[in-house]
Amino acid sequence: MVKTADIQIGQVIKNEFDQISRELLKTYAKVSGDTNPIHTNDIIAEKAGLKGVIAHGLFSFGFITKLFEDFLDQERDGKIIRINIDMRGIVRCGDLLVTEAIISKTEGKRIFFDIKQTTYTNVDIKKNNKIIKQFEAGERGYISEKDIARGFLKQKEVDDGILTYRERVSMEGNAIIELYE
Repeated sequence: MVKTADIQIGQVIKNEFDQISRELLKTYAKVSGDTNPIHTNDIIAEKAGLKGVIAHGLFSFGFITKLFEDFLDQERDGKIIRINIDMRGIVRCGDLLVTEAIISKTEGKRIFFDIKQTTYTNVDIKKNNKIIKQFEAGERGYISEKDIARGFLKQKEVDDGILTYRERVSMEGNAIIELYE
């Protein structure tokens, strides 16, 4: 059970999801009723200038509400009062979607959070400056000059070589929950 006595300013709650696929987006399109083909059809998405399908904004937003629902044990410990989000970036198939909420203040039973949702998009793995594995982002050219200029392109050492990936904030905002205790 979440109690106000256990809450600390700066405390982080977090979830990660790395199973975004075309099949999942098609299923989401059916159940949500949002059948815009930029979410399910690469050819149409490309004609719209997107280089491939993109996830629905509310699909990504769902991971924010899930984070709080899990934290509140499906509303047994409290309820969501408000979530304000700015959608800032595209989420694509194959991305790792990381959602973090940091406690910024408390007022009685109300807990205030700053939220950041980040996408990690793998581009390729190189060894001795040769590509040994290329991901969809590299194949389809998802990385733009803007991404590079803004410093979104990163590298890190992995078992097979050097992984190049894009790290970009997809949503940012804040939330308030209220505990029942």
